[in-house]
Amino acid sequence: MILWILLRSLPPVSWGRLLMPAVFVGSWTGLCALGLEQPAAFVWSAVLAQAAHLYAVLPVSAVRQRRLFGRARTAMWGAVLVCLGLFALQIWLLNPVVTHRLVSLYGALYLGVTLLGLCGDRVALDRLVPVGAPSEVPLPFRHHLLRLYALTVFLVIVVNESLLIAHVPLGARVAILSVLPVVLHYLFEIMLRLTCPPLEDGPG
Repeated sequence: MILWILLRSLPPVSWGRLLMPAVFVGSWTGLCALGLEQPAAFVWSAVLAQAAHLYAVLPVSAVRQRRLFGRARTAMWGAVLVCLGLFALQIWLLNPVVTHRLVSLYGALYLGVTLLGLCGDRVALDRLVPVGAPSEVPLPFRHHLLRLYALTVFLVIVVNESLLIAHVPLGARVAILSVLPVVLHYLFEIMLRLTCPPLEDGPG
């Protein structure tokens, strides 16, 4: 009964989180149907999915950075140019291994930023767990969110590298990586509800 109540309280997956896997699966299916070789279809599908994810998160990220740090144009344009460069690199090489490694590299960088936030870096903390004012959300709760973020991205790296090491067929990789964001969303929400520290403790 408690499990049922817990599951019913979970928020639905946002369209932005669903956009990337939907584009990944749809592009893979369409490109394979057109006769494109599987390695090339995998890379093109991954790049299109990454571009869709960038499109979904960029407006929100820009507003958040502007609110927290006063300006976001230079940083956001820099991030977009880096992403476009990585997209071009993947398309040029058309090697699924490179695409996998870039996913793991991004995950490792994100994990590093979360660890900086846990070690007291206020810029990293504000970027990953932004609040209107530090007094609005207790610091222990923000650190708890960082730990859950770190665990989630660590699982992404483990799954991504496991698919590569085990030489899983590309079609199965597309299916697993497309379902993974949805699974991690609900896993994160369940862990948050089961392990959330009391909010009334106040900022630490």
